Amino acid sequence: ALESKIKKLKDEDFPKRTADLRKKVKSGESIYTFLPEAFALVREAANRTLGLRHYDVQLIAATVLAQGKVAEQKTGEGKTLSATPALYLHALTGNPVHLVTVNDYLARRDAGWMAEVFTFLG
Repeated sequence: ALESKIKKLKDEDFPKRTADLRKKVKSGESIYTFLPEAFALVREAANRTLGLRHYDVQLIAATVLAQGKVAEQKTGEGKTLSATPALYLHALTGNPVHLVTVNDYLARRDAGWMAEVFTFLG
């Protein structure tokens, strides 16, 4: 529902929105109160930087991950992209956030690949 509103933002607005969300966290607001906005920002950032738009099912997986639960996805279903909204949401707290994978190659590849999204978001 937020997609049309977020699409209207200029590129330079994304880091500002991230700073605004961080302020909300510092003031004691739960990250889950603005989960939809954070996820919409990540979805648009991925679209602008990588040309990849999260499918709704990937956002559902991200919601599960954000809650600290396990989301099972098969090869090719976009696990890397699914993790980005949850990682962004938790990073807003200022605490370190880690994504663990047992595959060293994919860890290196995906860290560099998704760095574009996180850099864009500020």
